[in-house]
Amino acid sequence: VEFHGNIFRFKCFDREHPVETLPDTNEAPPRCECGSMIRPDVVWFGEAPARESFEVSLAALTTCDAILVVGTSGMVYPAAGFPSVAKQAGASVIEINPEATPISAIADVFIEGTAGEALPALVDLIEKKRDG
Repeated sequence: VEFHGNIFRFKCFDREHPVETLPDTNEAPPRCECGSMIRPDVVWFGEAPARESFEVSLAALTTCDAILVVGTSGMVYPAAGFPSVAKQAGASVIEINPEATPISAIADVFIEGTAGEALPALVDLIEKKRDG
């Protein structure tokens, strides 16, 4: 689920319909065929994620075995509440961050480090165990 959108896609600012290709003009910001500005298809601060993304995420959180929480302050909702939802449904919470966050208190595993360091090491460990 692209909960916060996708920076490589664009949409109409006013009507929110997808924009497949940017117009070939020097206008900044570029304009949609309808006259509105074109913007990245991401959730900006103060905006709510799409309802469908939220509902699909909640469904996944209530049925997952584990949630991997990587590189977040754990303070921006609604996504900051996802680890708690998963934990209450019986999932393990694994957090990777350079420092502890509010999520650390419920994490089953806390790996201190950056995503760039910890994720490749975690993948290597999983592959070694699988090939083991």
